[in-house]
Amino acid sequence: MNTIKQPKGIFHIIAIQMWEFFSYYGMRSLLILFLTEKLLMSDQHAYALYGAYTSLVYVTPIIGGYLADKYLGNYWSVILGSLLMVGGHFVLSFPSSDHTTLYIALSLIICGYGFFKTNSSCLLGELYQTKEQERGREAGFSISYIGGNIGSMISPILCGFAAMKWGWHIGFSLAGIGMLIGLCIFMTGRKNFSHVSKPNLPALQKKSAGIPHWSLLFASLVLAAVGLVFVLKNLWAGYILLVICLMSLGHIINLYRKSDEEDRQKLNSIMYFMLFGTVFWAFDQQGGSSISLFIERNIDTDIGGFTIPTAFFQSINPIAVIVGGAAVAWLWKMLDSKSISVRTLTKLNIGLLLLTAGFSLITLSSKLAMASGQTTFVWLLIGLLCIGVAELFIDPVALAAITRLNPHGATGTLAGIYMLAGGSVANYLAADIAQFTSTGTGENAGTLDLIVSATQYHHVFQSILFVTIGVFVLGLLVDFKHRKQATI
Repeated sequence: MNTIKQPKGIFHIIAIQMWEFFSYYGMRSLLILFLTEKLLMSDQHAYALYGAYTSLVYVTPIIGGYLADKYLGNYWSVILGSLLMVGGHFVLSFPSSDHTTLYIALSLIICGYGFFKTNSSCLLGELYQTKEQERGREAGFSISYIGGNIGSMISPILCGFAAMKWGWHIGFSLAGIGMLIGLCIFMTGRKNFSHVSKPNLPALQKKSAGIPHWSLLFASLVLAAVGLVFVLKNLWAGYILLVICLMSLGHIINLYRKSDEEDRQKLNSIMYFMLFGTVFWAFDQQGGSSISLFIERNIDTDIGGFTIPTAFFQSINPIAVIVGGAAVAWLWKMLDSKSISVRTLTKLNIGLLLLTAGFSLITLSSKLAMASGQTTFVWLLIGLLCIGVAELFIDPVALAAITRLNPHGATGTLAGIYMLAGGSVANYLAADIAQFTSTGTGENAGTLDLIVSATQYHHVFQSILFVTIGVFVLGLLVDFKHRKQATI
């Protein structure tokens, strides 16, 4: 049996994707703590800004993908996106009295993420041009996924340690250095991308109202970055999301009008996946906001005199994805060898069951913390591992089902709308949910303050638990009702 060879450029793409994950998740692991402890923002304001940032990060790739297709090509879009993110991380390392550098930095990272995220995956896809290479496409994307999770696994540890040892801005600088390393490695392999799509020079040089399109593109980028500063500063992200969601809803309604009865049933299934994914990720994303502050305030992270930085706990999720991913892949292969097929709805319900188990343990931790203000991290650690494994049963399963159902030939659009719902909308909702945990607990809080804080977290985590139980029961009923439909 011949060994499947991967195209030469795959190493450089995986390297830059790994370092991009390193920079993004390294910075994100520090962000909510930085906002509340260094900048002394209220919990409400910090959660709102965190939600605005993480939701907009999932919106800009839609625009970045369009610009890559029309003007820049994937290769140069990846470089431009990387440079913007490097700039954003380094700007974040410089403090300002009115937080101006904070908003500029987040704006640059959001713009950079737009050019980088989807286009780096599209660039990887461009490498597979022969029938022999095509055989390795799925393996290549799997390697890329693992590489990204390795980056997101080590970054909270390194950036968290740097921030604890030498200060917040060193932690943010380390995230920027990681992105810069990835960009340098990527550019050393330029010859391996000589066959990919080039920038559309005629389109860039074309004029509208006497102005070359490249000039309009540059001006639009500057205006977008400046505009995002005001959006973040005034917390206007919700209005942007509302407009985009209404446009997406209009597109879905149009698809329903054009579809026959069979395609409408497929669309109904996809709408369920979108609603399910939004609920799941709104709760899952508490890990970077409310759960992070709960760990900082109410979890005893001391081991033998060494205090584990709160950011370290952000590495639990990718560890669970990597280890759990191998186990789940083995499980599907074993079941397939026995001709046992697990339905899509059943897989989604397994994910929700794991999410419910995770929040039951996190709720238990908050309950234990109510006694004295702090508790051990053991139950919370296991809970976070459950939630990490749960992710393996959500997006990969839902996106695979969407591509298989393919109603009215609109797979790409519907997959994009699904990511909008599970990414932008869910992150925005996650911030709103996290605001219910807001307390006035400061860095030098006493025992009574910590008990009050733990009580507030417990009420919210318990409410999330009750909702996940309800949604899980609903999922079981839907699964039972559609048990004869092999497609879902």
